[in-house]
Amino acid sequence: MLSDLHSVVVDVGDFDVAVGDYARLLGQAPDWVEWGAERRTRSALFPLANTILEIRAAAAAPSAGAAPAGLSGLRLACDDVERFVDRLASAGVAVRPRVSQKAERSDGQSARTWVSAMLDPVASRSISIELISDEDGPRPLWTDAPSIDPQSAIRALDHVVVFSADLDATRLFYADHLGIRLALDRRFEKRAVRLLFFRIGGVTIEIGGRLGVEPAPDSADRFGGLAWQVSDIEAIRSRLQADRFDVSELRDGNKPGTRVCTVRDPVHDVPTLLIEPLS
Repeated sequence: MLSDLHSVVVDVGDFDVAVGDYARLLGQAPDWVEWGAERRTRSALFPLANTILEIRAAAAAPSAGAAPAGLSGLRLACDDVERFVDRLASAGVAVRPRVSQKAERSDGQSARTWVSAMLDPVASRSISIELISDEDGPRPLWTDAPSIDPQSAIRALDHVVVFSADLDATRLFYADHLGIRLALDRRFEKRAVRLLFFRIGGVTIEIGGRLGVEPAPDSADRFGGLAWQVSDIEAIRSRLQADRFDVSELRDGNKPGTRVCTVRDPVHDVPTLLIEPLS
């Protein structure tokens, strides 16, 4: 079964610039920089308390048909990819062939390996989802001692936002097929939205859709952005503004008692929210 949200993947055009920007945003340097298979991609891994942010770029100049920049995929850790894939297949969920993966650290001193399987994009409603197990080698670990004031650093991912035009089909996929716990299914009539909150490993996958419209079964779900959890939103907002980030004013969050602000730039095409949870 699935255990946690292993990582979220953000594809970028300029690797060095994006890594620098996210290091400033998070308040920490990447723990690990690596080359993917056959050096086709380069990645920087930023470990947080409950997941890993992976900034990834193609080693060569992007082709005309390359995927656009921005939030591009979720990796889910499970205890046994082969067994989990067999379970999905019995439920009629298509999964691409399992493969062994290897990534070599940029300094050439170490490598990590894992087994993965990509869900067919039709089955996952166009959201890129990779299942991971049997990791071997160093895994980036989060430290609660960043080089800056911990109060102004990002400590964890609060939620990933996904938009859907067929919430019942999306609910079936995440709850029944993947077996992720549905913590909340709620309609907000004044906002004309319905929200599904799936919880896995301390992270929420928030699925949103409009009320009052006909479901579109053949439509593609799409990513809506990332919401980062912070302990002192005023401290981090002041730090980011001083570091030339474009940050909105503070406002009350949708959940009573929370405060939020939007980081507009530079976030490399990833809608970004900071949220200070309830004390």
